[in-house]
Amino acid sequence: MKILHYVDSADVTFCVPWIDLMKELGRTGVDQALLCRPGGNMASAALANGVDAVAWKPFVSNLPVVNFGYPRIVSRLAPDIVHTRGSNAAGIAGFWGRFLKIPVVAILDGTHYKKKYYTGADYFTACSEAAKNSMASKGLDPRKIEVTYNSIDISKYRPDGAVREDFRRRLGLGAGDRAFVSAGAFRPIKGFDVFIKAFAALRERGPNVKLLLAGDGECKDSYLRLAGELGVSDSVVISDGFVPDIRPWLWAADCFVLPSIGEPFGIIVLEAMAAGLPVIVTDSGGPGEIIHDGAEGLVVPPRSPERLSLAMEAVLAMSGNAISSMKENMKKRLEVFTVQKHAFHLVKIYEKVLAEYRSR
Repeated sequence: MKILHYVDSADVTFCVPWIDLMKELGRTGVDQALLCRPGGNMASAALANGVDAVAWKPFVSNLPVVNFGYPRIVSRLAPDIVHTRGSNAAGIAGFWGRFLKIPVVAILDGTHYKKKYYTGADYFTACSEAAKNSMASKGLDPRKIEVTYNSIDISKYRPDGAVREDFRRRLGLGAGDRAFVSAGAFRPIKGFDVFIKAFAALRERGPNVKLLLAGDGECKDSYLRLAGELGVSDSVVISDGFVPDIRPWLWAADCFVLPSIGEPFGIIVLEAMAAGLPVIVTDSGGPGEIIHDGAEGLVVPPRSPERLSLAMEAVLAMSGNAISSMKENMKKRLEVFTVQKHAFHLVKIYEKVLAEYRSR
């Protein structure tokens, strides 16, 4: 069985977990190739890990009929299934799949996508119940949507004390500073403005704290302005562009915060848990399916700087025993999201889709 993974992107935040998943699928005997845009971390990471990668940029991403390069590439690679991630990839693969007679499995990893991009797909893997319910409400057949949680290679995120100390020095953190970190695309839906407001309220109450924010995007300047207006610029560190490896940022911190207004899954939550950080998430979709409030972390409502600030303060006040107990709970919870279980589940889905497609 050969799978073509198609991602219509170059630089992606899920690069490391996705390549790890492909490697695990390879260990199960699945033959694979990756199709992605040129010049980013996806293609380079695939090649570095021995994954056959083809770089290709669509002529017009949201107009499948004009992308004649796609059928030529797919015909050459001859996969049994095309597994897409992202709406444009689903639209292109779904359109041409009818002519190439190759089934398409589309990942549903968002709650904001439009149904029209997915009508050509034969089956769907949703990253969470929230993503499944959202797309089913837009008209996709829920009987063809199977929840398959994202995964990580947990061993890659084990804390590294030497890297922590070195990176904290590079970020300008003092020995007594307690650092809260978050990461992601700098877009309004990520709620990083709420995080900055919550942090400013926390700092007014006296703790010696720092805010770390890793990522890039359209809202970066507004976050810098907000930090200045709230008088916390000296305690806020924002990355200089896209961060290909989030681990040093996690290891340098003392708590992870995901303040999203809407989040279909939040694989960064798994990464933070594997790095041993106490986590605070909003009840905004997928994160609420990962974290049970008070067990593996704390869950607060979205769009509430006040509640988030109180949760951050609560983490600072936790005893060593409470932190240890939370870490044990995180360790057990992470067993649900191993790359081995993810790969096993996908193989079963691939086999099911192929059997149904060939029986038509």
